[in-house]
Amino acid sequence: MKNKIKVESSFRDIKNFINIPSNRKGIIEEAPETPINANFAVNSAANFLHPTTQYLKVKQVAEISKDVRAYVLEPDASHGTAKLAFFRPGQYLSITLNIGSAVVTRPFTICSSPLRSVDDEYVIIVKKIPHGFASTHIFNTWAKGTQIVASAPQGNFYYQKLRDSKNIVAICDSNGISSFLSMAEAIADGTLDIDLTLLYSARKRNETIMSERLAELSEATDKFRVIYVFSDERADKCERGFVTKTLIEKYAPASKYSIFVCGSTALYNRITPQIAELRLEKKYIRFGLSGQIINPASLSDFPKDETGKTYFCKVIKNGELVATIPCATEESLLVSLEREGIKTPSSCRSGECGFCRARLIKGNVFIPNGIDSRRLADSSHGIIHPCCSYPMSNLTLIIN
Repeated sequence: MKNKIKVESSFRDIKNFINIPSNRKGIIEEAPETPINANFAVNSAANFLHPTTQYLKVKQVAEISKDVRAYVLEPDASHGTAKLAFFRPGQYLSITLNIGSAVVTRPFTICSSPLRSVDDEYVIIVKKIPHGFASTHIFNTWAKGTQIVASAPQGNFYYQKLRDSKNIVAICDSNGISSFLSMAEAIADGTLDIDLTLLYSARKRNETIMSERLAELSEATDKFRVIYVFSDERADKCERGFVTKTLIEKYAPASKYSIFVCGSTALYNRITPQIAELRLEKKYIRFGLSGQIINPASLSDFPKDETGKTYFCKVIKNGELVATIPCATEESLLVSLEREGIKTPSSCRSGECGFCRARLIKGNVFIPNGIDSRRLADSSHGIIHPCCSYPMSNLTLIIN
């Protein structure tokens, strides 16, 4: 027999409930018209944790290799940032760069521990990309004292106790090492309570980044270990080939575990079918941001007859036509806008956050398979993410 739940109340309770709207209206009408200027603690905490803008400056530059540098950033009190916002290992900063007439943003994952931010230091790793627009500018201009404009820490690629297993098998190449270096640093200093096994994929040992620091961290704690997987050379105590289902199972714990993947698009393309064969629950599989697609024409779903073409985009902002700009089919609309000096909101540059969302009034765009993170309502009303949309005709676009 089912248990019965008995609820007792009185007419007075019902009357008080019905009177709530009129009581609320009376309180509102009696309130003073002048705004309350009190600085509530909850607002102060929110402004500290999630500032709209952080003004930073370069404190130190460290040469990691010929084309890799680590930049230590500190708050720039002269511009109003007295303390750095706290973050979770795996989050990134969206940094604004003024390069000639172009205003661009680039996301850089923080590779240091959150504990270090308490002492007002972030560390980011920048790899110089051949012909890279932003990375070349940073290498040429950033030095001690360089002033920087950045966002608050952003992104969802971090350990969450209610969703993820404490046992994590991480997979990365050199493009994704910052997230897991930050996690390893946090494990070592006691601010992150997880067990992390890192499968680091590279062609050769000399292409890895921060290997000495990873070795120090693995010796400092038994909760972190790194296994290198080289495709083009054999090395002692390292795996040969690529990360596969079999290799994951070899190093995964016997108990339940999560998989975190962060790196290049090529890594994602290789590892996704291997992970699918493991048949894990979807919540235990996490992919970090892959970043901007460098060569969209190489994708299997890119319209091959559109390669090398240029179209024109009418750009509307605040209800007015501000420019008509050329857009190459192999460049995202966001890159085209930035190249022409049109300031456009952006953050992740991977199609996920929606910060750059804009409305396509006229024309067609190509959005790669697996990249489209728009809500169904957005896609049905012509909302696109310019960071992962490529022109396939002349366009009219409304931006924020």
